[in-house]
Amino acid sequence: MSDQITIKKIELPAAGNLNDDIDYVCKSFGYFTERDKQETAGKIFQLLVKEACKAEKGLTSDDIAERLNLTRGAIVHHLNSFISTGLVVRSHNTYRLRSQSLQKSIEEIKDDIDRFLIQMLKIANEIDTKLGNLYR
Repeated sequence: MSDQITIKKIELPAAGNLNDDIDYVCKSFGYFTERDKQETAGKIFQLLVKEACKAEKGLTSDDIAERLNLTRGAIVHHLNSFISTGLVVRSHNTYRLRSQSLQKSIEEIKDDIDRFLIQMLKIANEIDTKLGNLYR
């Protein structure tokens, strides 16, 4: 389960460009900030998505840093952000999407959100009942 999920409504990319589509998902989750001048988050995310369809168990932060020619510190910073949303998991010092595909990873995050909202609604109902606020 994720700690914090940010969803942003952004403009859809033009059809037909794989990297633009991956960036769209990444941006929709709130990555690509003004501070990220080199779009490091997007580069890492693209690599993880493309690796998800391979049989490998994941990538170490050193592997990612070497492939993208970036510092390990920058890589770990962004990986921790991905982990906090539940999009990426760390296992045995490697990082990968939480599921074997991007679609399945997003579906699992949606399920997390649905469970959380159901809990919130239950508590909200109890509060309203105690206060005498009836909803029709």
